[in-house]
Amino acid sequence: MKVVWSWLLELCDLDRQPTVEEGAAALTRGGMEIEGVTNLGAGFSGVVVAEVVAKRPHPSSDKLTLVDVVVDSGGAPTQVVCGAPNVPDPGRRVLWARVGATLPGGITLADKPVKGIVSPGMLCAEDELGLGESHAGIVVLDADDPTPLGAPAQRALGVDDFVLELNAPANRGDVLGLLGVARELCAMLGGRVVLPNTDLTEFASAGTADGRGGVVIESPGSAGARSTADGRGGVVIDVQDAAQCPRYTARVIDGLTIGPSPRRIAARLRAVGVRPISNLVDVTNYVMFELGQPLHAFDAATLTAGVITIGSARDGEQLATLDGSTRTLVAGDLVIRDGARAIALAGVMGGLDSEVRDGTTRVLLEAASFRANSVRRTARRLGLHSESSHRFERGVDPELAELASRRAARLLCELAGGKVLQDATDAYPGKRAVAPITVRLARVRALTGVPSLDAAACTAALTKLGCAVAPAAHDALAVTPPSARADVTREVDVIEEILRVHGYDHVSTSLPAMRVAPPLQDVDRADRARRALAATGASEAITFAFQSVDRCSALGVPATDRRAQPIAIRNPMSADQAVMRTSLLPNLLAAVARNASFGRADVDLFEIGSVFLRRGEAVVERPPSELADEPRWAAGVLSGRRPAGIGAGAPYDAFDAKARAIVAIRAVAGDLPIDVAAAAVPYLHPGVAGELRVDRDGEPRIVGWFGEVHPDVRKRLGVDAPAFCYEVDLEALHVAPPAQMRPIPRFPGSARDVSLLLAAAIPAGRIEAAIAGAREPLVTGVRLLEDYRDAKLGDGMKSMLWSIHYRAGDRTLTIDEVDKAHEAIVARLISELPAQRR
Repeated sequence: MKVVWSWLLELCDLDRQPTVEEGAAALTRGGMEIEGVTNLGAGFSGVVVAEVVAKRPHPSSDKLTLVDVVVDSGGAPTQVVCGAPNVPDPGRRVLWARVGATLPGGITLADKPVKGIVSPGMLCAEDELGLGESHAGIVVLDADDPTPLGAPAQRALGVDDFVLELNAPANRGDVLGLLGVARELCAMLGGRVVLPNTDLTEFASAGTADGRGGVVIESPGSAGARSTADGRGGVVIDVQDAAQCPRYTARVIDGLTIGPSPRRIAARLRAVGVRPISNLVDVTNYVMFELGQPLHAFDAATLTAGVITIGSARDGEQLATLDGSTRTLVAGDLVIRDGARAIALAGVMGGLDSEVRDGTTRVLLEAASFRANSVRRTARRLGLHSESSHRFERGVDPELAELASRRAARLLCELAGGKVLQDATDAYPGKRAVAPITVRLARVRALTGVPSLDAAACTAALTKLGCAVAPAAHDALAVTPPSARADVTREVDVIEEILRVHGYDHVSTSLPAMRVAPPLQDVDRADRARRALAATGASEAITFAFQSVDRCSALGVPATDRRAQPIAIRNPMSADQAVMRTSLLPNLLAAVARNASFGRADVDLFEIGSVFLRRGEAVVERPPSELADEPRWAAGVLSGRRPAGIGAGAPYDAFDAKARAIVAIRAVAGDLPIDVAAAAVPYLHPGVAGELRVDRDGEPRIVGWFGEVHPDVRKRLGVDAPAFCYEVDLEALHVAPPAQMRPIPRFPGSARDVSLLLAAAIPAGRIEAAIAGAREPLVTGVRLLEDYRDAKLGDGMKSMLWSIHYRAGDRTLTIDEVDKAHEAIVARLISELPAQRR
């Protein structure tokens, strides 16, 4: 919300006049975030108030006028050339941009010849100062304008002011009006709220006393009599749904003359983002921003039925709104009716047929309260957001209606010369008493951590916010919040208000006491395996826990296996999500097929997730209330060619799948021995399948499988190319203890490479074992750099390049020490493998 600073101060009687920066800081300190402060008059400079002392036609142009102006009483006049048609007679005041003045757009004025006569600056129109769109003539101040000669034009135009951008919380509808912001500012800086003048005594019509031309209330649900108390034909207010419309007030003002609003009011409306239209329309907007209560003025001449009804729209009913669009309403939309005809969409926008026009002389002024949910639902359905709906959606205090009606009526009479025909008729069927809230002082101190918040301090803070405070039993206070604060309903809400006003800076800063070391966090097997597999270059997949029956049975496991007995979903969204998955592989293999359909033949995917298995072996059906086993598994699939590293471009094989499975096992269980053996797995190719065993509690246990996916399984899942997979039961693994930290080596190490020519059948693991068997204490690491195979090396031969790293913990190694250790290891490799050194 935009807050005009001078307008805000008119509603405050403060102990000390603050600067705009101090006001913004105080509001922010109280929880009202100020996003920015804008100087309204910063767009131009060097423009002053001047008085016309003479004028005469330009000798070379009928459309130009030579105007003599002064900025000091009795001072020497300055001749300015002006092309406006409305140059006033001597004695009136205008705005003169002198030489050196800067206008919007960065234009700096200088002496300029116009038709042979030099003009020192110019007399300004509104659009030239960036204050409006009118270029019909220069700005001529009112005859009674009090701005002194030579004063900055900003003062005369009402833009010697600032605008604060206030980010109002969603539950604080009360601060969507300056009155609510004024309460906040007075509470934070010390002072009291000053209500605007609402006295209508001098504007009362003779008809007020006897009710002529008045408005009367019809009780909800009645037939709706169409006469006032004296039978002279008034308007009946019929509130049909008090829940949707807690309050509706109406007041008739007659004898109005439509015209432009005073410059200061128009400037304030522009500052908050509203385009001035006319005095009658501008007053309703002005009061809405001032008090936070939306209002609407109907042209009373268009109201012919004599009955104003507030009720639900008919389904399919049409209403032309003020924006020129015709809206189709539905049952539940709240409308204002003139008899049977809808004339406004309650809380959102008025109707086009009853709008204030150029010839309007009599208005029916509405000030009402509508339920937030009803307005929000209608505005969002129609995409019709307005300043009115914005406030009603966040809640408008019903108690504001009468105050706003009186304020708007007075302004209408002041600005448009009208008379109030009667006192407002007030239909208030939804009036509710605000119940007091019990606030325990001990609870206040416990929640805030401020021991100085005793009864006196709490009462002082709450009184500043307009709360009624009374002592209660057991060291407590009975707090009745003002009606505007619908967000304060609980003890904790009141405590927040106390601390907000008392000051958050009173809360002392303290660190939590740590008397014992925090316990070790539970180790997550899934996270360990996930990080390790991702580090290999594989991509993680996250698939649905549901799948189709066909996909579940595609693995071809025996019927007695729990994986062949999926748990059915009672109300599946589709046949593809009919059962819970019993293995991660079917969905992963389906992902391989989908990637292939997009031309991505090289796939390396893994998934960590739960599978859902019936409890007990060979179980056909269990009670629905019995939970399933949900072990977490790691699984992966590989298809296509390796992207990088050793063997880049070569097809994936079963050993790649085995390596991934071992990585997952060791990530969880640590660097433990893993036995690999051939296995018969229904969904793996015979002879290209293996199982992985680890020692657990002294017994070998199968924790995973790897191999090539059986061609029949691939066919059922739509995978054309060979694919390799692995599975690891993470729940079957003991979790390795936390890693022990070791100091960074103080002394440098040294690396030596060795290239060996050996039989292709010798695995890399055998070479690692031979190096370890040398038991050389200086060896700290071994790494395979290259595995090269070519017919030029000989039939069944390969070349391997190894890097061996050496380091001593207590000294820097010499070249001789490293060479001696390295040559001993190479000699062992040549003799044991056997191998040749290249």
